[in-house]
Amino acid sequence: MKYFNKETVLLLVVLFIGLLLVLKTVKFPTYGTVNVAIMQQKGAIKTVDTQQKLSSTKHISVDSLNFLESRILEHPNLGKLGYTSNIFLKATTEMNVETSGEYTFFVTSDDGFRLKIDGVAVCEHPGDRPMRTTVCKKILNKKSHRFELLYFQGGGPMGLHVSYKFQGESSSHFIGEASKNMSFKEIK
Repeated sequence: MKYFNKETVLLLVVLFIGLLLVLKTVKFPTYGTVNVAIMQQKGAIKTVDTQQKLSSTKHISVDSLNFLESRILEHPNLGKLGYTSNIFLKATTEMNVETSGEYTFFVTSDDGFRLKIDGVAVCEHPGDRPMRTTVCKKILNKKSHRFELLYFQGGGPMGLHVSYKFQGESSSHFIGEASKNMSFKEIK
């Protein structure tokens, strides 16, 4: 018995290609370990301390604190989120430190930010700037710590990448990505 003829094989190939296109182009929701509040400001934002007068707030969960360099807020897993200017992002997560010691945090941003750990400011760039990296160091004990980052985008290009590494490590990891020295848990 002949199960497959040319038409059946062609139909299966077309269906397979169609399925690949759907999987490649559709952004499926991801659930991560970092809570992000995207807050649209009424009016211009000049510094991280600009008084917040919000017109809307959207909450998302991401697996890594990695928003692409672009003219629109974009995450590798969530795609374009539709915000272009005058927004605050507030990112929070629980860092579970497995190994006590010095951690280096790399905050690459366009525009400004303030990084807090356990409610204490660790570093900041309060004003406007093009995409630049600020390096912050903090001794962390083996326990859970609250990570909080407030970022603002005034206008023009934007981007935000926040990573960390433990003393002596050669490579860094995005906030939200576990390593042998640190893991992350969503704050409910």
